[in-house]
Amino acid sequence: MTTAYLEPGLAQRRSLLRSDITLAARVLPTHYPLETFIAVNPLAGLENLPFEQAVRRAGDLYGMRGTLTEQGFRDLYRAGRITDADLDRVLARRYPRLLAEPGLRFGDREVTPAELLRGDLLHGTGTPQPARRYRTSAERLAPEAARIIDAQAAKWCSAFFGSAGWAMPGRDRGFYPAWRGLAAADPTLSRRSRTGLRSVPERPEDAVLEALSDLKIGDDERAAYLQAHLTSLPGWAAHIQWCAGRGEGIDLVGYLAMRLTYEVVLLAGPKHGPVVEPQDERAPAARQRAIHLAGVWGVGEVADNDLTAAARVLAALPVGSREMVWQNAFEGHYRDGLLDALARTGEVLPSGTPHTQVVTCIDTRSEGLRRHLESLDGYETFGFAGFFAVAIRFTDLLGGASCDLCPVLIEPNHEIHEVPAAGAAGAAARRVSGVKGLAGAESAFHAAKDALAAPFTLAEAAGWAAAPLSAAKTLAPATSGRLRKRLRDLLAPQAPTELTVGALPLDQRALFAQVALTTMGLTRDFGRLVVLCGHGSTTENNPYQASLDCGACGGQAGGPNARTAAAILNQADVRDELRPLGIDIPDGTWFVAAQHDTATDRVTVLDHHLIPASHRDQVGRLQEAVASAGAALAAERSAQLPGAPRQMSPARAARHVAGRSLDWAQVYPEWGLAGNAAFLVGPRGMSQGINLQRRTFLHSYDADVDPDGSALETILTAPLVVAQWINCQYYFSAVAPEVFGAGTKTIHNVVGTAGVIAGHEGDLRLGLPWQSVAAGGRLIHEPMRLLAVVQAPLERIDMIVARNPILQRLFGNGWVSVAARGEPEQEWQRWTPSGWRSWAETTSTPEVLDKEEMVR
Repeated sequence: MTTAYLEPGLAQRRSLLRSDITLAARVLPTHYPLETFIAVNPLAGLENLPFEQAVRRAGDLYGMRGTLTEQGFRDLYRAGRITDADLDRVLARRYPRLLAEPGLRFGDREVTPAELLRGDLLHGTGTPQPARRYRTSAERLAPEAARIIDAQAAKWCSAFFGSAGWAMPGRDRGFYPAWRGLAAADPTLSRRSRTGLRSVPERPEDAVLEALSDLKIGDDERAAYLQAHLTSLPGWAAHIQWCAGRGEGIDLVGYLAMRLTYEVVLLAGPKHGPVVEPQDERAPAARQRAIHLAGVWGVGEVADNDLTAAARVLAALPVGSREMVWQNAFEGHYRDGLLDALARTGEVLPSGTPHTQVVTCIDTRSEGLRRHLESLDGYETFGFAGFFAVAIRFTDLLGGASCDLCPVLIEPNHEIHEVPAAGAAGAAARRVSGVKGLAGAESAFHAAKDALAAPFTLAEAAGWAAAPLSAAKTLAPATSGRLRKRLRDLLAPQAPTELTVGALPLDQRALFAQVALTTMGLTRDFGRLVVLCGHGSTTENNPYQASLDCGACGGQAGGPNARTAAAILNQADVRDELRPLGIDIPDGTWFVAAQHDTATDRVTVLDHHLIPASHRDQVGRLQEAVASAGAALAAERSAQLPGAPRQMSPARAARHVAGRSLDWAQVYPEWGLAGNAAFLVGPRGMSQGINLQRRTFLHSYDADVDPDGSALETILTAPLVVAQWINCQYYFSAVAPEVFGAGTKTIHNVVGTAGVIAGHEGDLRLGLPWQSVAAGGRLIHEPMRLLAVVQAPLERIDMIVARNPILQRLFGNGWVSVAARGEPEQEWQRWTPSGWRSWAETTSTPEVLDKEEMVR
């Protein structure tokens, strides 16, 4: 390798290089560790672009498709999920002038421009296949060298992040120094390559600069070239970017230094070509498309001038844009149906004062529980982000590392600890001792498995017990699970505990309470019992378990947040602070914490020992009610679970889903948030009585108690944004599973806490496993962008959007669509960059067309 990079101003060149790497890395998604798996939009770095442009750009970078295939859309059309009317509405909004033109002669029939375009959508050919256009020199000139670079990068990243029995030598010094000290002795490389690796610069910046010089990459194309390397293995690059600045000893500079060094030594000499590949020009011309359509329709011979006129119409819709038209029509079919159903429902007033009010997370899985619970007399439900407005750093009774229980958009500034309740110190000590003993035994077992010779000894010593246990866990998971639970309860019995809520300043506790109650619209007419119900999920042998927990709680279960919020709202001094603010909680109202297990649909009431005697009978009836509602929901969900018996009674369904959650071989324990498509903000009366099929986030909101719009602003800039991340993660895991999904669970191998790889090598997988979005080859998640449905004054929404750039990007660039109305009797309006328009309007006026075309 040369030393041409050693020149005056090296410090400045290093600084500029780091800036270029930061710029190149903007297209990478964020990849959180498995233990706190948090949904992200993998194209978040492209949200400054209209959605259609962003997916095209992503296709150039990753070689991925941004929608379903045209054939997939045509199958949906044949199934009635997309209609001619849906297509015509999209075409009318996209090409209002063209569709206003008169019909034209096409062989032996008269056709309209809309019919021609629709015919091309239904029968057209030549859809271009996605391919990476931004490629490295190795990819273009020596594909085998590019394969080796990726394999080496994946190997060393796995070694650094993995938790094998043998740690990567030199790991404590950081990734780049450790790699630099080991790479030249790698026997998998040729002698010439190993020789080239012996003179790698000590600093990673210098290694990158030297390699770029050898590869003849100029400064003006440097960021694009680095981007090509980063997007080659986007999973590892994304996780390394997340680790940077967190004391993990690795960053993108060191990662790129490794990759580029391998590229230079494997190419063995300066080789340089264009960074950007030309686009595929194989799509058929408009005239060819017209001839093809004439043949499909069998219209006979088409005159030359008529063929020219038809080609002019078809040229307006490039072949590469057809899939996005289909996408808009697919989304429109669902959205129009949802808004029609909401318009017919109107405002449903509760009959009488409810005795029990249940506040669940806005999570789509809670919609079913709320619906079944509301079918019982005296129950009213609300939806609120599952951290219940208490952003806390929580440490449980066992101690150890704390965890942040709040959305990642928020930085917790209060520590909450779980401590023994009064008089329960002995019981708490027994539980801690028992849990640590069980955990120590399990850790020892796994450590023995990782050791070089210990598995043989382990098999001799424990095989007689492990084999029957393994068989029981496989053949009778429910029975095995019950036995293990009894063992845990025997060795580590539950102990009464409480949270250190009283340590928080009174003004902070009162603020938590005010924000939570105002934002959800529960400021009056309190029931005698108010249940704050968080959620989590119980599954076995599932690296992606955190993806089924509460996104609002940072990928953790929401029970501690519910307990914290309930404790605050039960305090007399907090209630005294709320009364002058117009929130008068009656003395007879008691707040109870609970947690919904979304894998089993069982709801557990927490902190029984804190419930006063005056409310215990009502809590007992609550437990019966949530058991009934949960069983009904389990029966509803089981109809979609692969392998579940059909037509089960609620009781049998409840047993079935409980068994699935304990089955360590079950790849479909639950569907999570698959199907999510809409985010409703408004009073429950807006949607009560409608079966929303667990596809909607439901956030309670009462515009009358929020005159300044602060509560609505919180909802739109926090929970809605998190919901959009979830929506995009499911969307891209479904349409681009090879790039932004995690592949099949059946071949996953866990790499430390970083993530999973498919098989024994390769990229760290992004997104969700295939079994989270599909059953076999059938998609369960229908990939649609999120629709926000808001009942609030339109000018209030405009004011909030105007002062929040994130909403301007999401709404203005088509990542989220917005439908709103001020009052229940008003028609739905569509938010556009040019102002509100009737949702039912199917044409664009010339003065707003140009602006709206940019969004589409």
